[in-house]
Amino acid sequence: MPPDPTFFFAIIMSVVLESKTLKKSTMAHLRANKKQEILQAATGLFAAQGFDGTTTLQISREAGITEPVIYYHFRGKDDLFTRIISRTFEKIFSHLDTLPTKTDNEFEKIENLIVLHLDIVKEMPDEIYLAVSTCPSRLKDPDGICRKSIQEMRRRLMDYLAGCLEKGIQQGEFHAVPVDATVNLLSALLNGLIRQRGLKLKEVKGVKETAVEFCRRSLVKNDFGNR
Repeated sequence: MPPDPTFFFAIIMSVVLESKTLKKSTMAHLRANKKQEILQAATGLFAAQGFDGTTTLQISREAGITEPVIYYHFRGKDDLFTRIISRTFEKIFSHLDTLPTKTDNEFEKIENLIVLHLDIVKEMPDEIYLAVSTCPSRLKDPDGICRKSIQEMRRRLMDYLAGCLEKGIQQGEFHAVPVDATVNLLSALLNGLIRQRGLKLKEVKGVKETAVEFCRRSLVKNDFGNR
């Protein structure tokens, strides 16, 4: 009995469809990679030359593409900047979310937060430099990515630090410091640390250890560890 021709047709169509699906998947992957390459090139140039001093032509050359390709993926320099800042803060928020919630004491959480801020600068030096050098001049825009990201960062820090302080005071680990004022002071310290490192100013050895010890002496009761 001769084979049913519809059987072979079904096999051929299945292969064709699978090939098209694979091709679409591959093309989507290539587009995603190209976007990342453009963002990386823009980040490096913005950090090295400044946002205003960088052109899309320079970015295209750095990424090894033609200039129109940038406008295929992005609306222009401002869109690139927005994507970079958004991606940077998303990574920062992700790191904050992974901080340990169960520690031996509340000060350990604050120490982890200090260390994290300095580690972030090491992980993303160009992104942090771009954020701390360019965002301050854009904070007046209520709908801008800088204002929104920094407000969200501040909210997360405030909640995290307030929780640590309130629990530490309640458990007798910390002095009875004014929570709101101390939260603002610690936030300013963290902001100063990340700006000092992020702007690539002269690095002083022992800053991390000194910051941790300063906070420890200011918050933790002398006899807490002996209880």
